[in-house]
Amino acid sequence: MSGILRGWILALTGAAAFCAIALALCPEGRARSVLKLACGCVMLTALLSPLAGIDVTDIARAAARYGEAADAVASGAGEAARELERKVIERECEAYISDRADALSTPLAGCRVEARWSGEGYWYPWSCALAGPHSGRLAEAIEAELGIPAERQSWEAEQ
Repeated sequence: MSGILRGWILALTGAAAFCAIALALCPEGRARSVLKLACGCVMLTALLSPLAGIDVTDIARAAARYGEAADAVASGAGEAARELERKVIERECEAYISDRADALSTPLAGCRVEARWSGEGYWYPWSCALAGPHSGRLAEAIEAELGIPAERQSWEAEQ
């Protein structure tokens, strides 16, 4: 048995024996009620005595480190979620442009949409790069439906 555990058990045993003897010798009445309260305090002190050796500043430092680590994880998770949201917006816009090109019978080998963060707190399509011959009807649809003006649309004909 470790020395700390042995000392704790001896302290509890000694406190219990002291309280038992004191209560056995005390007459009934108000003095006994006060002695019971005092014995309760002695037993509680003996029970919690191992905690007296704990350095509270170490606990505070550890709690602060864990708090900082939790903040770092939370902010990293928020940033990752925001980045994932951007990618979803871009992929959805790319799929929409491809579907619209098919509906307009416009040959399109691929497209890439770039989203930007707005001051109001959301992602919006900013520009697009399209692989295929320029189509005025598709360019107008992209501007009207996604808000990407013609000057931020780049068209590259396949070679």
